[in-house]
Formats: sequence, C-alpha cells, structure tokens
Amino acid sequence: MEASEPVSESRAARRAARDERRRNPVLPPMATERRVPVVLATAVLALLLALATAADHALGAAAVAWLGLALAWGWPELLGSPSRFGSSLAVGVAGVLAPVTVAFTPDDPYLRHVPVVVAAAVLTMFLHQVVRKDGRPRLTQSVAISAAGIAVATIGVAWVPLGRTSDGAEVALVVAVALAVSALADLLAPLARVRPWMVAIAGVLGLVAGGVGGLVVTEVGALGGAVIGAVAAGLAHVMRRALCVLPPIRGLRGQLTAAAASVLVTGVPVGVLAAVFVG
Repeated sequence: MEASEPVSESRAARRAARDERRRNPVLPPMATERRVPVVLATAVLALLLALATAADHALGAAAVAWLGLALAWGWPELLGSPSRFGSSLAVGVAGVLAPVTVAFTPDDPYLRHVPVVVAAAVLTMFLHQVVRKDGRPRLTQSVAISAAGIAVATIGVAWVPLGRTSDGAEVALVVAVALAVSALADLLAPLARVRPWMVAIAGVLGLVAGGVGGLVVTEVGALGGAVIGAVAAGLAHVMRRALCVLPPIRGLRGQLTAAAASVLVTGVPVGVLAAVFVG
C-alpha cells in the first residue's frame, strides 16, 4: 500500500511561508504606483488647513468641515461600501457637525460636546441600515466602513482647538510643513528596494521639516516641532499607504479622499503632543 499524501503542511512549513511573505511581501499593482495628485493634495490641504487655523478659529473649523465633506464624498466609494449614500451621510454628519460644534463651544474643554456628535453620526449610520430596501447585503462591511469614516472625521476635529489655544496656530503651521514635506516619500513607491523604508523616510522628513519649522517659529521650538512633525508625518503616510491598495485610488476622487484622510487622522496626536511640548 502506498503511503498517503500529507493533508496539511507541517508547522515548520507554515512558519517558513510566513517568514517568506514578510521578507518578500506581495503587493497589488496599485501599491507600487507613483501618485503625484495624492502628494500635491496632501500638501495643499495641510497648508490651507494651517493657514485657516492661524487666521481664525472659525475659519479653521470651516476648513476641517470641508475636509470632512471631502472624506464623506469619497470614503464609501474608496472602501467599496455597499450602501454609499448612507455611509456618506453618516461620515458627513460627523465631519461637518463636529467642527461646527467645537467652534461654537465658548470655553475649554472645547471638545466636550464632540461625543454627542459622534452619537448622532452612529445613530444616522444604523438608521440608514434599518431603512435600506436592498436586503442589506454585506451589512457588516457597510457598518465597518461607515464607522471607520466617522472615526477619521472625529479625530480630525482636534485641529479646531489649535486656533483657540496659546501658540496653537504656530503648531498647525509647523505640522502642515512637516506633512507637506513628508508626503514626498510617497513618490518612492515604484522603487522596490526603497519601498520597505518608506514609513521611516516619511518620519525622518517630518522630523527634519518639523524641527526646522520649530526653529523658525520659536514658540514651538526645535524639539517640539521635530517630535510632532515626525509623529504626524508617520501617521499620515501610513493612512495613505493603507488606502493605496484599493482599486478606486486610481481615480481623482479616491486620491483626494486619501489625502484628506491622511491630514484628518493627525488631529488628536497633534493636539496631545502640542499640549505636552508647547503648552
């Protein structure tokens, strides 16, 4: 009798396969393409947000709301939501109402009413699922995409109080420069040997740009600017790289959405680090 074939791989073989995937990750073609519009959009959106924040906190809130609208416009399509209107509506509620609420909050803590807006956005998300008439296919995916968009929009609202705190506007300008400069790391995507180091390169570019910006804007300081710039640059780059594997990223809407998301996702870390290093 012939020996039977093994029905499963050994534990050592599975470990070897995992190690091989770590050394040579398989990426879809979208992840290896150079996307200049994403880089330009990230730089422009970050700088416009910082300038609006520096001019007036109401203008800063309007800029964050505009980014929230851009996110709501393209997020469901980029992530493939089966109920795009409902997802856009839920993300738009958070993206617009949250900065408006913060702008009208008269005193510190300025973010204290944001949970109410988040609750309203989540309620909108689930109410839409209830009234859907298509049998609610891929319900879990639809809810997950909407919830992720609400989270990104809500994180971004932490940019608004920078315009109302001491030296917050200066921090916003330094971070915007760091985000704009570090976005250049995205242009290295077609280079296979450099691709594994892109996150580190983005972080270093953000650190250098933030440090130089902190030297110029003395209220922030070189150390504070370097740390905040590096963290913001790394987070923004990771967000863009996570979204670049999705097929809709090849369209202009997808690229604008990825840029807006990468700027918004830095809101809370920037606010926390600004309080630590700048005060």
